Amino acid sequence: MLGICYTRALAVRSACRLRALRRAHTGLSETALMRAACTALCLSIVVSAVATISELRPYSAGLHRWQYTLAVALAGLALGALLAPLLRRRTWTARAAAASAAGGIVTAIAFVAAELLAGPPQRVPVAPGENYRPPHSSLLLTFPAISPEALSANGVAQTIVLSSARTRWQLTPQQTVRIRSYVLRSDPWPAAYVSARSPHHEPETVTQPQNPAFVSPVLQFPSADKDGMLVDQFSVPALHREVSVKYYPNLISRGIDVPFVQFAIAQENGPTIASGVAVSGRPVSKGNMLLTFSLGTYPVVTIAGAPDPLLYGTGLALSAAGIVGFLLGALRAGAGQPA
Repeated sequence: MLGICYTRALAVRSACRLRALRRAHTGLSETALMRAACTALCLSIVVSAVATISELRPYSAGLHRWQYTLAVALAGLALGALLAPLLRRRTWTARAAAASAAGGIVTAIAFVAAELLAGPPQRVPVAPGENYRPPHSSLLLTFPAISPEALSANGVAQTIVLSSARTRWQLTPQQTVRIRSYVLRSDPWPAAYVSARSPHHEPETVTQPQNPAFVSPVLQFPSADKDGMLVDQFSVPALHREVSVKYYPNLISRGIDVPFVQFAIAQENGPTIASGVAVSGRPVSKGNMLLTFSLGTYPVVTIAGAPDPLLYGTGLALSAAGIVGFLLGALRAGAGQPA
């Protein structure tokens, strides 16, 4: 009899110890769960904030850095590691945190994909009359050809055609178009159509060795000088001449209220032999050749990356729903209801 009572007492004692151990283990799990949920919420908020800034300001060069891309990618991986443990729990707060983590993952994918596909703002390197296809994209940009008369008169051939396998868009000056992870903006930019003739008035070929289109008579002034004025250069191979050109929109201090160019002519791989200024449409004889600059504007397209609107919207909605659900679960737990 005493043996039976002793055995039962040992069994009860063991059961109490086991229950105590289970409670302690459950308490640690709840603490770990709360930490994981809070970490997921914080990471999701940070990823959503970075993606939102990129969505609103795609041409902000400061945000398009590899450090931000790496940080968002690591945050996405961390959210992926937290998602599985949160989904295994059946509590309200855990499921809400899981939804927020899933939203952060989707948003991180959208941000990193935009940086890898399009990246920071960059000017499209193309000449009038040519096509351009962005890397890793099915888009095709068709730039209109231009004549000296149309350029000088700022003609209507200023619309760039965007096309994909199924859709076609028109990009007009000062317009921005968003297509998946790409943001394209067209701006009117100073341009000069150059006509060069020999002393015998024979037309000569104009080349641009430093620019994307080697044989093109249209200068698009891709860079600026120390004084902020736009500059470009071209060559006339048949006459062994190299010409540097600086564009001025005007010079009010000298009484000039129309665009003009200042140029310097050098021998091929040699010293400068002549210089001068020219206004639109008026031939200038310098350096043993006759130059005519037709000045006007031509659209320049700048491409930048931004999170895909569909992925970004889905990720943001999941993150917001998860945060709201987590807060509601916390309020339910504070009121003594199951969370």
